Amino acid sequence: MPLSRSPAHSADTAPWMAYRQPLVRDLAWVLASTPLLALRQSHVHWLDGGWSARAHAKSGDWLAALDQDPAPLQAALAARHDPRLGSHFEGLLAFWLGWQGNPLYRLVGHALPVRGGNLTLGELDFLVEERASGELQHWEVAVKFYLGVQPGGDPAHWVGPGLSDRLDRKLSRLLSHQLALTRTPEGAALLRQMGLPPPRPVCLLKGRLFYPAGCRPADWAPTHALPGHPAGWWCDHAAFRHGYANQPLRWIRLPKTHWLTPVTADDAAVLIGDALDADALIEALVQAADNRATAVIGLGPDHNEVTRGFVTPPGWPQDSA
Repeated sequence: MPLSRSPAHSADTAPWMAYRQPLVRDLAWVLASTPLLALRQSHVHWLDGGWSARAHAKSGDWLAALDQDPAPLQAALAARHDPRLGSHFEGLLAFWLGWQGNPLYRLVGHALPVRGGNLTLGELDFLVEERASGELQHWEVAVKFYLGVQPGGDPAHWVGPGLSDRLDRKLSRLLSHQLALTRTPEGAALLRQMGLPPPRPVCLLKGRLFYPAGCRPADWAPTHALPGHPAGWWCDHAAFRHGYANQPLRWIRLPKTHWLTPVTADDAAVLIGDALDADALIEALVQAADNRATAVIGLGPDHNEVTRGFVTPPGWPQDSA
């Protein structure tokens, strides 16, 4: 059964694992991890793996300083008062874009509502100025975790753990609504009020794709997936027992607060009381009677994360639709 490691980075060499502070590790992951997709489009610029490597490299000294004193980052995230993972991701990116010493971008606006009459039509995630070119850009960003349920590359075959989200639907909303907001009359009026020219639309889609255990990822990866994107596995109860019952791992149902970066022994200290062997984990999932896919990690004898995936009930996703 495959380990949850990006083809580009092992858990030991991933650049975000160089930092001691969990929030700084998350911030480094937001910058350095390879995005999931980059579509080839003339009207939208998709940030890719080269962008991620450059953004992290240009921020190395700043991240190291934050690792020594994370108080400014902690305060900025606490002020958001929103525990959702998407908000956490956006808050980390906002903190980086708002860094006065950022050599790549200047933050012009964040979370700007676009209104028509008494209705809010949407919100611009970020307006940024690229320092090198002076170009104004409209960024829409997202962090997503999808499980592949059929091979062939169709984004419709990649679904969220609760089946309420799907990759093709997210792409459609990004392109037809979110990234198009500045081209609506209301969005154009907002830009005029701010004294800004029409911006270039930019998309950043990060997260992790979970492949069926034992599959050949090349047969399953969605169209336009970038090489080196973060990846994991998924399997049902029976396959999980078969693959892991005789391995000396302890398993934890993973809170969303830990979905971005691997759990270290220091992190695991607060989670280890909930760790179970493979059989006991499945029994707990059966008792919970949850029809959703459950995020799990396996901890080795040193309490560091060894593998990461989703365990699904029998018949998932058909019996859970």
